[in-house]
Amino acid sequence: MNLPKNLKINPLLLGILMVLLFYSPYLWLGQDSVWYANDYLELVVHWYKLLIDSGSMFHPNDTGIAGMLGILPRGSYASEFSLMTWIFYSLDTFHAVLFNKLLIHLIAYLAAYYFLISLTKDIIRGPVYLYALFWACSPFWPEAGIGLAFVPVLFVMFYKLAQGEILRLSHIFLLIFYCFYSSVHLNGIFVLAVIGLVGSYDLMIRKHFRTSYWLALTLLFIAYLGSNYRLFDIYYFQRDWFVPHRVEFDIYSFGRYHDAFWSKLIQILFMGQVHAMYISPLVYVSLMGYMMYLLRQEGRQAWKRHRLMIGLFLGIHVVALLAALFTYLPLVERISLVLKINQFSFERFYFLIYPCMLFLFVLMLDQLSHLGKKYSKQVAYVLGISVLSYNFFILDDNVKNQLIKPMLVIGEKYPTYRQFFAEEQFAEIKAFLVEDRAGEVKYRVGSIGMHPAIASYNGLQAIDGYTSNYPLAYKHFLYEVLEQELGLPDKENWLYWHFQGWGNKAYLFNHTLGDDFMRFKWRESLEIKDPKYNFEKLQSLGCKYILSAVPVIHPQLNLKKVFTHTNSAWDVHVYEVVLFKEQI
Repeated sequence: MNLPKNLKINPLLLGILMVLLFYSPYLWLGQDSVWYANDYLELVVHWYKLLIDSGSMFHPNDTGIAGMLGILPRGSYASEFSLMTWIFYSLDTFHAVLFNKLLIHLIAYLAAYYFLISLTKDIIRGPVYLYALFWACSPFWPEAGIGLAFVPVLFVMFYKLAQGEILRLSHIFLLIFYCFYSSVHLNGIFVLAVIGLVGSYDLMIRKHFRTSYWLALTLLFIAYLGSNYRLFDIYYFQRDWFVPHRVEFDIYSFGRYHDAFWSKLIQILFMGQVHAMYISPLVYVSLMGYMMYLLRQEGRQAWKRHRLMIGLFLGIHVVALLAALFTYLPLVERISLVLKINQFSFERFYFLIYPCMLFLFVLMLDQLSHLGKKYSKQVAYVLGISVLSYNFFILDDNVKNQLIKPMLVIGEKYPTYRQFFAEEQFAEIKAFLVEDRAGEVKYRVGSIGMHPAIASYNGLQAIDGYTSNYPLAYKHFLYEVLEQELGLPDKENWLYWHFQGWGNKAYLFNHTLGDDFMRFKWRESLEIKDPKYNFEKLQSLGCKYILSAVPVIHPQLNLKKVFTHTNSAWDVHVYEVVLFKEQI
């Protein structure tokens, strides 16, 4: 069948189809696709599932929700004014995870396309629908929603408002949409700060007061307050019944991640960050090479002719340098003000680097392809295809683990979504426990060598868990369980500070595994001997069973059964917690 010669395909639609094709493996593999934990599967997915399954979405903040860390108040979960909450409410859990990912990348494509056609039509001559793919096909952190993916739209909007454009209804809709599909503490606070600083500079230096600009910023602030009202309420205004564990949060006490300045700087510039997005090292390397080429070819004239590119490139280094310094403990310890701000990861403004870096990369490709030099166009094609290929084959968790690793016989096997949550296996475990307890359902479990989220996801009541807001009293009680195992609070005992200084992971830590809760059944077998838990305290939390991915030898743990399953990443050892007086 021959297509009509005058048939034209809308380039925007063609780009959207390319994004869908890029992520199509997730669609046809379904639950047999690979999703890394990375503060998502083990942190967020079961968090939404517990909220939706409890039926407490609209309940008051003090409503108890069972499932992890005993019982958490409703205020510790996501607001009903979050679009992600509604995604998980409207779909089953896996399809909510899948839809969220696809929606983020489609919105990222539209955001990049809008940015390029709005602000760069005079400097970009190449195909915008292809250039937008570099942004859309980047691996965004799904927990943050469109917090980063939508930044190009925010830039265009506030740039135009700063130029005197009037605030319109479309602006208001987009601002509210952004707030409802992003996180105030992961992205929002930094976006607000940057927009506020730019506006203040325009006001004080250029003497421009743009009413619409400041109204939009105020609206953004109010929308964040409204959409996160549960978080602000329970954290600041309910201290009579809820004291959050973060009042003891000291990010700098967890020194294991704050003593390597150069590796942090290199990671930010060359590879990206998990809490923002990963990038190909080729992006930074090629930009550095191009800047050196411009300076060599044009000398001092390069700054006049390429002020935007060179200025942005230098700005990226300033931001990366500050982000690395703010987490470098030897420096932080000398600045008392920074040391006191220890409850917030304020170095995460580094996420603003990546829209700038990829915009520069697109600008470089466009200039190379129209440079007129020998092989310059071919170099641009090779660089562009290489970066997109790197995103698809290396940075995409699914393709990397399903295709590249097996083909090259490298790297460790990573479980699929189905294997990670192991629903079929846990159905067997739950049936066994019901029978073992003679029908009693009022019991809880703890997890060793596997994330507690797996037990919670499958409907078991967990005494442990991973969340950013739970009662301080619970942390103190769990510390009484772990005290002897965690050891003394010396500077080198990072496991102690992992729990006491950070504390978001309220897990059954032990020194054999450390922070390793991914002991898949195909990994090297380890055995935990005599963990120094306070089993009396553990049982007083309601913990009747320990689910362990590895064998645990202790006189107060009675092995009931080992569960294996072909569709599971775990060999689950089910231990009953017994006290010495129960053994007599």
